[in-house]
Amino acid sequence: MSVAALFYYAYAYLPRQMYKWQRRSLQAFARAMELRSGGRFGDSKKIARMAVEVAEALRLSPKRRRQLELAVYLRDIGMAAVPYFILNAERPLSTMEQLTLDRHVEIGASMVEQIPNLQSLKRLVLLHHARYDRHPKIMLEAHILSALSSFFEIAWSHGLDRAVLALKQGAGTLYHPRVAAAIIDHLPTAGGAAIDATGNVQAS
Repeated sequence: MSVAALFYYAYAYLPRQMYKWQRRSLQAFARAMELRSGGRFGDSKKIARMAVEVAEALRLSPKRRRQLELAVYLRDIGMAAVPYFILNAERPLSTMEQLTLDRHVEIGASMVEQIPNLQSLKRLVLLHHARYDRHPKIMLEAHILSALSSFFEIAWSHGLDRAVLALKQGAGTLYHPRVAAAIIDHLPTAGGAAIDATGNVQAS
């Protein structure tokens, strides 16, 4: 085998195959988490697709887009440690219950740190609910994850118009303004649309 062929295999073909294997495995895990929470936090495949497209619009490199996609599937890994009755509560959570739910980011980050070849995603998992006004200088991928996580959760419960309004009102405080604008621009239309329980954007 020629040196050129070995170089291609080692630095092009093999990394692409590793990425595909990782993505398939993480998609299966994310689906299990979605079933446990009744889908209220969104369909990870659809969130991942939108995250990658928003990242492309914001000119992130292909490598960073791939890392972001994998982070979408891992972002709620810490939910495995949250009691079922908290994840699926149909009433406002108590202070202690909310604190338990909020800890999923720290638990998730510590779990990701133990996964071979995916430790680099720990920080994205840890920051996937970070507020822009408290963490303005963190990587743009974390801001994309944060905004989309909130967006899909609000849209699932209250509809697309409410989610878009939340992005607009939270731009510059809760959400990175460029990210919020890119998500809104990405949607087919804000008015007269809805997101169903599986994360599909549907015209009404």
